[in-house]
Amino acid sequence: MSAHTSPFKSKGGFHRLISAVRYSVQGLGAALRHEAAFRQELVLALILTPAAFWVGQTGLQTMSLIACLVLVLVVELLNSSVEAVADAVSLEKN
Repeated sequence: MSAHTSPFKSKGGFHRLISAVRYSVQGLGAALRHEAAFRQELVLALILTPAAFWVGQTGLQTMSLIACLVLVLVVELLNSSVEAVADAVSLEKN
């Protein structure tokens, strides 16, 4: 190990990729269990995805509509993470 390498850094390679996928799946599972807003938006996204194929006149329009649905889910996950951090560091009751 070189002098500049941190012992806390993860190793690279395929094992790191497998671990990252596992952590991502665990995080999505936690969001499904604990975040009502995420569940609601996921249900709406599942309903609206077929509508995107019906409404979109070109492939680009269809993919843009689906990208908007995915973006809503990503922003909800980011919002949930910010709320979790705020809850962890704040003593105020929300």
